[in-house]
Amino acid sequence: MEKSMKRVGILGGLGPETTAEFYLDLIRLSSRKRRPDVGIESLPLDLQKESEYISLGSHRRHYLRLLRRGACRLTRTECDFIVIPCNTVHEFYPQIVQSAGAPIVNLIDVVAKEVEKRGWQQVTLLATSRTIQTRLYQKVLARAKIEVRVPCQQDQVVLDQLIQGLVGDNRDDKQQQFLEQLIAKAGAKNIVLGCTDLQLLFPASSMVIDSMAALVEYTARLLYK
Repeated sequence: MEKSMKRVGILGGLGPETTAEFYLDLIRLSSRKRRPDVGIESLPLDLQKESEYISLGSHRRHYLRLLRRGACRLTRTECDFIVIPCNTVHEFYPQIVQSAGAPIVNLIDVVAKEVEKRGWQQVTLLATSRTIQTRLYQKVLARAKIEVRVPCQQDQVVLDQLIQGLVGDNRDDKQQQFLEQLIAKAGAKNIVLGCTDLQLLFPASSMVIDSMAALVEYTARLLYK
């Protein structure tokens, strides 16, 4: 007898295209005899505030209010658990957990466990300035004695602009070249894409852990657990 499927709530809109891709990837991976039970709450973010949060860490109170409200709404739809396909806002994870009435998957922990599973000792982290400033990955990976390398400040500014362009669906052929140069400078051949939007440009591989792909796979397993 097949196990009953759980209901997952996706707290998304960070940005919408990535949320839509997460949903489609989850459907492709988890569909068996029937579609998964999914609820989506897409946060109505102001694009200017989003840009300033990603690069400067501004508007934290605004973000936290939206995230808490979204988590509560998902809880009311009787979700068994909630996922947030955005790395940067996991700085609010403890506060959102307190507001929600359902368990929330910690994306940073999911990715960190995949790094450990692969036996990596050193990684290059590509993420927003805010993710790097809050040391979300550095703190978790340090416990496993894994070294984390990040871009220099000048390159990080360009990376933030690239990420914000992806959010706004603004892409060009130079972005892939810039990312390759960034990785070469960092010197660590194993890559962690600590921003779910970067999957739009950079596919997962034996040397690349895409945080969104890792979350999709983990969510699909939980649906039947």
